[in-house]
Amino acid sequence: MIFNCIQMGINSAQRGAGNTRITMRTNVTSNVINIILNYLLINGHFGFPALGIQGAALATVSGTVVACIMSIASIFKKDNFISIPYIMSHKIKPTFAAFLNLIKVGYSVFFEQVLMRIGFMLTAIMAADQGTDAMAAHQVGMNIMALSFSFGDGLQSTAVALIGRSLGAGDPDLAKEYGRTCRLIGAFIAVCLVGIYYFGASGLYHLFFREEHIVAIGVSIMHVIIFVVIFQICQVIYMGCLRGAGDTLYTAIASTISVTIIRTVVSYLFGYTLGFGIIGIWMGVLGDQISRFIFATVRFKQGKWVQIKI
Repeated sequence: MIFNCIQMGINSAQRGAGNTRITMRTNVTSNVINIILNYLLINGHFGFPALGIQGAALATVSGTVVACIMSIASIFKKDNFISIPYIMSHKIKPTFAAFLNLIKVGYSVFFEQVLMRIGFMLTAIMAADQGTDAMAAHQVGMNIMALSFSFGDGLQSTAVALIGRSLGAGDPDLAKEYGRTCRLIGAFIAVCLVGIYYFGASGLYHLFFREEHIVAIGVSIMHVIIFVVIFQICQVIYMGCLRGAGDTLYTAIASTISVTIIRTVVSYLFGYTLGFGIIGIWMGVLGDQISRFIFATVRFKQGKWVQIKI
């Protein structure tokens, strides 16, 4: 956890400065090491001991440590914007004003993440209550949705860096244009994913299960995910634009209402009251994504976020 936190903190700073390559390099390296060591250590290959679950844990830790070392090394390069040698040579010291700005921006993000995790946990509890087979199909669906999220997250990181630079340069119109462009790219990716998920739903679930009844549940889940993806990618990008401009209190309120309240209530209503079971839980997920999309789109188009001073 320590190495992961250090890596995530440095990589977030690098992304904010526009250096997105270091994040890609560390994540790719970490995953490659994780995959290789999982193969070598879980069942034992090429003379390595078969450590089972301990081997998987060791592989994960090894990948994370290497990624952390790479992240730390990136801040010691003189040609990077975030550079320890530059800070030391110019005797740049932390100020109380900078600390207050961190608190001002960070506290709402912190509470947003905590409350969102509560909403995710409540949804997971309701999904687990639907039975082992339904939960298994649900978990695969969540992994597929996480894959879709990664596209939006990547474009969000791009938008944050470009919008932050534009606002810092006093060009709010360019900041808005960057946000709209990233959203259009995200919408195009979402349409492509919808086609893949619609025609490949059964094939995707057959990669995980042989039981046809679980695959049938999964295909039904995929039919909901098709709609989820459209709203998910676009709202993630717009939310990133707002956060990049410092409008973190609004995003915190919007996410709390959507995830902690709407997602939970709609999941319970459709899953239990109306008797849709696991599909009802996914209706809650869809309701959450639609709500966040509406919140983010309305706020972005109002344009007030470009006037926020950090």
